[in-house]
Amino acid sequence: MLAREKFFKHGFYKVSLDSLVRDLKTSKSSLYNHFDSKEDLVREILLRLNGEINGMLEEIVYDKKRSFFGKLTTITEFTGNLLNKTSDEFLHDLKIYTPELWILYLNMREERINRYYKRLFESGIEEGILRSDLNPALILHAYFKLTEIAIQSDDFMGLELTNQEAYNQISTLFLEGIMKKNKKY
Repeated sequence: MLAREKFFKHGFYKVSLDSLVRDLKTSKSSLYNHFDSKEDLVREILLRLNGEINGMLEEIVYDKKRSFFGKLTTITEFTGNLLNKTSDEFLHDLKIYTPELWILYLNMREERINRYYKRLFESGIEEGILRSDLNPALILHAYFKLTEIAIQSDDFMGLELTNQEAYNQISTLFLEGIMKKNKKY
């Protein structure tokens, strides 16, 4: 979807509806037939993206042919690529100009982590790769909080890291702490 790509690249606050309808080769009235406002369009983009992400994670996490490391590698690459396509401006716009959509985004993210990453970490414990002496709920909570840094660009200002680089490094730091000593990521 062109609107999604444009919003993710430039943020949505500075993207005018005029430029959007011009790029979409449609009219404002046509756009307003489907959405009451730009905020409604952004909400729909978030909901569709959430469905796509959940579908991909479902496929990866419940794939019985993949090992824990195979699942972890695929999820890390998938998430890193998503973050790479999502500009700081988009996340900033969500947070500052549409706080209710920012909360929706955070809630969908938390639900996703509680569902799919919980299963991922459980499979790592079952395969003997992750430490079994740590509380799984604490592992999940720590992962949620640490990876939140990658979407809160203010948290790593001055570190000269992209969202994707921050996510990858935070994931490595986290995972090496919950793996058994003889296992490497």
